[in-house]
Amino acid sequence: MIMNTFEDLFSEYAGRITDTANQYCKIISSIITDSLYVLDIVQKQFCYIKPDDLFLCGHSVEEAMTQGYDFYSQIIHPEDLPLWNNFLEIIPQYLKDLQGKQDTIDYISCTFRLIRNNSFMKDPLSQMVYQKMIPVWKNKKIGYLICSVESVAYKKNGFYLHYKNSLTYEKYEPAVGSWSTHTMSFLNERERILLNLSRQGLNSNDISETLCRSKHTIQNQIKALFTKLDVHSMQEAVERANHCNLLYPYKEKKVGFPNET
Repeated sequence: MIMNTFEDLFSEYAGRITDTANQYCKIISSIITDSLYVLDIVQKQFCYIKPDDLFLCGHSVEEAMTQGYDFYSQIIHPEDLPLWNNFLEIIPQYLKDLQGKQDTIDYISCTFRLIRNNSFMKDPLSQMVYQKMIPVWKNKKIGYLICSVESVAYKKNGFYLHYKNSLTYEKYEPAVGSWSTHTMSFLNERERILLNLSRQGLNSNDISETLCRSKHTIQNQIKALFTKLDVHSMQEAVERANHCNLLYPYKEKKVGFPNET
């Protein structure tokens, strides 16, 4: 709800990037723990960057603001940079192709590796991050992306387009240069309990004791959960379920695709 309010306020002021718009950015960034920045898609530059080091990777806000898109080459892992650059080029056009369906789009997400230099290490340290991007429309065209960044345990990079009130999402397939449609499955009550207990720091043995179930039963349930979420650890499972709003789903959430009647 906060981000939706911020989106509305930012859309009103961003066209002229006034002190008022930046003030709204500062207010929102002060109450969220993730890194935050606002990207001007048209001008290919940053409008605002929260001054924390997760996204900046040791660089200054002024340096990033000055370099614009070129700043990404300094912080994104070289193996992930081509895919990110490709994404920056295709997303405006793809969103344009979805014109008339802007109200159905919830957000765009991606995972990729950042790199940061350390004085006590010979080679740069890579860090996987999850980035959630909320599009801000201007005259029915994509104008800005409000981006939050957090460190995650994911091992796979990728780009996804998520729809409102739906478990349907689209994944960008770089090998063929197109998007494929996928549908998530709801988590049942047992699976949500497993994830929430794991969030509290409980391992499989602790969970089996808490739920009065055998270790073998809990391990089988966890294995099935990994398959369902396409992950390999409980930390990854918690993160994916949280990002896809599966832990606490919308009460009126429906499975569907915007192109369906």
